[in-house]
Amino acid sequence: MPVDPFVEAGARQCITTCLGLEPGQELVIVADETTLRTAEILAGAAVALRVPHTIIVVPLSIQHQIPEPAEMSLLAQGAIRQARAILLCVNAQPDCLAFRRHLLETHWSARTRIGHMPGAEPDLLKLANADMERLVSDCHCVEVAFARGRRLELTSFSPDGVPHHLTADIGGWERLPVASDGLIDDGAWGNVPSGETYIAPLEGTAEGSVCVTGSVPGRALTPSEAFVVRFQQGRLRAVEPERGPAVQWLEHTQFQRARAQHDRNWAVLAEVGVGLNPVVESLTGNSLHDAKAAGTVHIGLGSNTFMGGRTRASIHCDLVIRRPILSVDRKTLLDRGRLRYVPSEWQETAVQVPLEDSPLHAARDVSRSGVQGQRTPNGRLLRVLRPEPGRVSSCPVGDDETASLAATLYEVIPDEGDWLAISELATYARADAGLVRRVLHVMGSYGLVRHR
Repeated sequence: MPVDPFVEAGARQCITTCLGLEPGQELVIVADETTLRTAEILAGAAVALRVPHTIIVVPLSIQHQIPEPAEMSLLAQGAIRQARAILLCVNAQPDCLAFRRHLLETHWSARTRIGHMPGAEPDLLKLANADMERLVSDCHCVEVAFARGRRLELTSFSPDGVPHHLTADIGGWERLPVASDGLIDDGAWGNVPSGETYIAPLEGTAEGSVCVTGSVPGRALTPSEAFVVRFQQGRLRAVEPERGPAVQWLEHTQFQRARAQHDRNWAVLAEVGVGLNPVVESLTGNSLHDAKAAGTVHIGLGSNTFMGGRTRASIHCDLVIRRPILSVDRKTLLDRGRLRYVPSEWQETAVQVPLEDSPLHAARDVSRSGVQGQRTPNGRLLRVLRPEPGRVSSCPVGDDETASLAATLYEVIPDEGDWLAISELATYARADAGLVRRVLHVMGSYGLVRHR
């Protein structure tokens, strides 16, 4: 059967760009009876790229039983552990969430790269055929705001223009975001195709309402099907209208199943995410596809342990909102769906730090905090983000000039437990003492240093 050229191009990008595979490196594709066509297209792309591949088919009946009491064969487990990369190309049914989570948490080594593709239909591969440089940049812009911010506000609008407001705490370094840019490193996993950044809000903090106008799992919404969800103390408390077609769809496909399993966590607000992939032209009801759509925000109900949260549930249900306003710490990040990231609002310039208001103004000594920093090849300091096992990202410490001086200072500052006089640090850096204190202030705001 002929393959759409855009689908084929996306499949190749998944293998070469997202997974970073080279000829001769082994790829394992895990599929089931619902995703065989997608697996075949990916396998065809692997052949063309001279990437050896193996397809392992795990039927739904077996997925429902994993991790207990059944388990995949030792042969299948061995193939997965030996692979350079894995594409987990299976269905997105809530009943199989435990299977996907089991593979993400256990069946890989420190060098394995895993592409997570639940509900992967062939057309979904088109999303990988995007301007990756722009997409990666946008994902990391939102990541910086989510990592540094403490409180977000989501304003959604009903089809007749009535605003709804939701607020939630996101921690300010206490809860780290995930930039799902599609570039997967060794020992890491990520959603493929790419194009979103998301965070798990702090438990019990979400308050307010959201008008869902985009899609729910399995259903794209018409304007007449929009509905409102209301949250209190981090949990879903009401859905209006209760008898609406989309609400009834969710009730039958998601909520009833969770209640039948005596799941007390399915109604927790688990996620707020921003879609950033402009290749998505319309919503389909496939959450993996719709959550990436540029100009949308999605909220998730249920499980979020796989994104650094604390809630384990039997479902993860994404609800997509069209053209909202999203603010973090009262700074607009998304304006009616348009990304509005202003670097100066999130990446400080050290020379502009008001030192008289800073605790570094009178500090004597400085030490590393234990939070990991990393120097880039071009000499800038990054704060390393590890929102969960298998997820690693980073963000620059201030603007370019600040991050460059911060890298110089960071190399000299002792590890946690030892102290260095700030006057000595300024002498080493051959920099004005006031500027050094300002840079240390910025480094402190990223959690990288402590002072006394």
